[in-house]
Amino acid sequence: MRLSEFEVKSIKESIRVFDSDALVYLFGSRTDDSKKGGDIDILVLSEKLTSKEKRLIKLDLYDKIGEQKIDIIISKNGVKSSFVKLAVSGGIIL
Repeated sequence: MRLSEFEVKSIKESIRVFDSDALVYLFGSRTDDSKKGGDIDILVLSEKLTSKEKRLIKLDLYDKIGEQKIDIIISKNGVKSSFVKLAVSGGIIL
């Protein structure tokens, strides 16, 4: 996983402010140590988070870890679309 401990902690803290029960996954190229670059792809399984809170989380992360390309996908816990299944199966829980 190509995130520092500080980045992981910051991501989890920023999300848990709004939903302490959320499940947070890193997926995409940042899960592969052999690759370079890439954005930070985060899947959040949450029944509570809104699109407004998603924007606030991104702003908080920019303040904490700097302006990086961060993609946050929010999915309801019960939703099991093909995309969510793929992200969870290939992702790393934070």
